[in-house]
Amino acid sequence: MAKQPISLVLAGGVGLGAYQGGAYEALAQRCEISWVAGSSAGAINAALIAGSAPSARLDALRGYWLAQAMPNAMALVAGTGAFRHMANWMSALQARLLGSPRHLRPAGPQLSFSRFYDLAPTASYLERTIDLGRLNGGEPRLAIATTDIESGDLVCFDTGRGDRIGIDHLLASCGFLPEFAPVEIGGRLLGDGGLAANAPVEPVLDEAEGRDGAIVVVDLYARDGSRPDGLEAALARKTALIFGNQTFRRLDIYRRLWQRLLPPDAARPSILYLSYQPAPEEAGPEMPFDLSQQSARDRWRAGLLDGREALGHLDRSAESAMLTVIRR
Repeated sequence: MAKQPISLVLAGGVGLGAYQGGAYEALAQRCEISWVAGSSAGAINAALIAGSAPSARLDALRGYWLAQAMPNAMALVAGTGAFRHMANWMSALQARLLGSPRHLRPAGPQLSFSRFYDLAPTASYLERTIDLGRLNGGEPRLAIATTDIESGDLVCFDTGRGDRIGIDHLLASCGFLPEFAPVEIGGRLLGDGGLAANAPVEPVLDEAEGRDGAIVVVDLYARDGSRPDGLEAALARKTALIFGNQTFRRLDIYRRLWQRLLPPDAARPSILYLSYQPAPEEAGPEMPFDLSQQSARDRWRAGLLDGREALGHLDRSAESAMLTVIRR
């Protein structure tokens, strides 16, 4: 049976990106990715998908998120609950102080400040793993979001429009100030795509108007959640609302515009929205920097389950410009 073509949009969120690996594993079983767009950690995942042969994509994603991540010996014995929560906090602090072998390292002494962390481990992995010829070959089409640090404009690089994307573009998309340095490309200082569009839905939705098909958006911050019960929970909830609402409101704006402007019988894509719902054991506002193997595996599994849930919705007939929020 032929696989269903979909467009995939991947948001940023540092170590939470393992969730997208699990979602991709589920979706790839029955879907063909025709276009993948990403920002920050989502740009890394998008490039690993577009720059690898279909049979090698899962290994490329697992290699980045699950292999050679920081071990968390305390988490192995902590199980769940308060002890696991403390272990995850210790992992986040460890990454903040010492880095993570696969992902980042402290920047060290600098004559003038440019960033706290160096993404050299990530760049090295991407250089070894990604086939840039395949990545720029157009199957699947790849779009990467960055932000012009001076103007604040969203800057997208899109292989479908003739742009050639390299490692520098991926590092620029991860340049979230002040943790990571922006990158100068073409005379512009470009930083994290999340500063303008944490999930770059615009290039995909602009071309989707008047067409059917399916678009799956995989966010790393959930706009809905429980009431905060303390300072830690309040800080985590604030970040989720900032980024989760940024994505969801833009999706809803497209949905309402299509309902208003397109004829009733016009084709419209079906939009499925997945977002990572953090477990109680996560390290609150520092969970993106918990880069331990145990947390990465938990997030991967959550993405796998949510991706399987999304597959059920792809089988159903979509209403006009329907925006479906996936919840297990």
